[in-house]
Amino acid sequence: MYIRTPCAVCGENSFHNVRMRRRTLFLGDKRISWIMGADVTDSCTPEELARSALYVLADHVYNGISTNELCKILKEKFGVLEQYCCDLVQQLKIELDMYCPDRQHLYYVEAVFP
Repeated sequence: MYIRTPCAVCGENSFHNVRMRRRTLFLGDKRISWIMGADVTDSCTPEELARSALYVLADHVYNGISTNELCKILKEKFGVLEQYCCDLVQQLKIELDMYCPDRQHLYYVEAVFP
């Protein structure tokens, strides 16, 4: 899952792909879980994460896609936590040249030539 943290040196936000190892113990009808360890497998800037997402999202993004649907894809394909989806959608709008007039659907900006 990707989490966002600020850099201790420059203060800029970075995304980190964290892999959690969890152990679960079942005692009758009770379930007890604890974290055995965590590893950071990748770190990147929001721009780098958005660019890598573009390759995966190419088959899923279309003109008029809802922001909720795009967030769902980001959660399923990338493991992005829900609270960071809005930031990533904003970055994807920039990278894909899209706009969101009703704050619910994304549309491609079409170039107008005289």
